[in-house]
Amino acid sequence: MVKKILAVLSVFSMALLGLAGTAQAGIVQWSDGYESNPFGVWERGIQGGDGHSWFDIGMGVARTGNNNGWLFADNGWSAMRTAKSLSSFPSNRSNCAAAIHADPVGGGANIGLEIWDPNGWRKISHTVKWIDDWAGYQLITLPNLNLNGVGTVYLQPIYGNNGGPAKYIRLDDAIIQCVY
Repeated sequence: MVKKILAVLSVFSMALLGLAGTAQAGIVQWSDGYESNPFGVWERGIQGGDGHSWFDIGMGVARTGNNNGWLFADNGWSAMRTAKSLSSFPSNRSNCAAAIHADPVGGGANIGLEIWDPNGWRKISHTVKWIDDWAGYQLITLPNLNLNGVGTVYLQPIYGNNGGPAKYIRLDDAIIQCVY
């Protein structure tokens, strides 16, 4: 399990380093795989219509480890988010990225990933990616984030559905990373 997590982080690090060029000195990274107190780390209840979010604890459907999060919607939307203080990151946070793995159950889906600055609730960046259900967990990335001047960010996966079929979106292995 640890080897899998390190391999994922290593691949993500190499991809980000490729964007950053060779003159960079280091990487600072935060990651969360829903393993350590997901109920205390991830905020749920961000939803509209019939959307909701929760966790699978020890169910055997996580990408790595034992736990994962999930979003559900049939006629509505749902999201979950986690706050990350950037105080342990370098002062120059102009070359950062964020990512999460997602796996739709019961058909492909467009899944979003957003980064928010809670100071004024400003959306810093967002993307939406189509993921087929037959491919398993796939990486959704937000490259080229400039997080200078931001003290805390919220990483927020989000899913919306406007009527059938109802879908669950499994989530695992979230990352925020800066190269300096």
